[in-house]
Amino acid sequence: MEETSKEILDIDDRNETFRKISDGIKSLNKAFRALNADYSYHLEPTFGKDHRILRMREDIDFRLFSSQFHLELLLRQHYFAEERISEEYKKNPKKVLAKVYPSHPLFDYCEKEVTAIFESIVFHLASVYDFVSTIISFICNNKNESISKWSNLQRACRQKESLKNKDISKIILDEHNKFVNPLYKYRSGLIHDKTDLHPIELNLKLGTGKADVRFFINSNLTKNFFELKKLSKAKNITISYTSSWLIDKTIDSLIRILFGVKNEIEKSSSFPNHVSDSDIVMIYRDPVTGIGEPVSKRMWKEVEIERKKL
Repeated sequence: MEETSKEILDIDDRNETFRKISDGIKSLNKAFRALNADYSYHLEPTFGKDHRILRMREDIDFRLFSSQFHLELLLRQHYFAEERISEEYKKNPKKVLAKVYPSHPLFDYCEKEVTAIFESIVFHLASVYDFVSTIISFICNNKNESISKWSNLQRACRQKESLKNKDISKIILDEHNKFVNPLYKYRSGLIHDKTDLHPIELNLKLGTGKADVRFFINSNLTKNFFELKKLSKAKNITISYTSSWLIDKTIDSLIRILFGVKNEIEKSSSFPNHVSDSDIVMIYRDPVTGIGEPVSKRMWKEVEIERKKL
């Protein structure tokens, strides 16, 4: 078990955390809808069609849903661990309080459960960037879907002329250096290195047997993310906080990338030349100026406002 003298950085309000993540995913979905509208308006009509962009967006939406769902499972597992420990204590206090070398099997089991769920969150979040790489390559690289991994995309942004000289390359490389590369490195460690459990802290009321547990992130996690490493100098960070932090960081990162793709679409616009008489293109008519604009314009503004509030 982990003993702590530092201040604890944990989720203060679980309902508020879920609301914030849910709102973030809704904003991201709106950004994808805006991107699809931009693609249809500027490059190729997609209205009423089962277009590749829409199917790729659904893949990303599922991964983010899965991450949020696993965060819910992780928090729920805290309650299950507390109930399990309380029940064991009430039946046989010595079984819980006894010092066991090299580690206590009851606490080991709880740590394995929570670590397994947390690793699933990491895998889902990392896979999102592979899906978004396909979208970026499709839109910004002449419908080329050969780039289906983030590692290949960021490499192409450094080396291939088709992407290297585009403004989106700078955004991709910035996101890679700040967040995606640390996420990928940590995921790689989970795959190739020895499993490193996240330690439990137990507060047990001896009179009632009521248990309160927390799980703290280990050093392998903090060393990969600069912000977490900085926070960990003064605080013990829980796995719950870190899970919500990773999901929120992923949403912010993806939205920044989508704004960059939006700009590339606008620069490559062929409107209205690519629109035939049989095509449908959605246009918003400004009630004040009477000027027609892409329907995406309002959606992008809403996304900006929503993310500033969170």
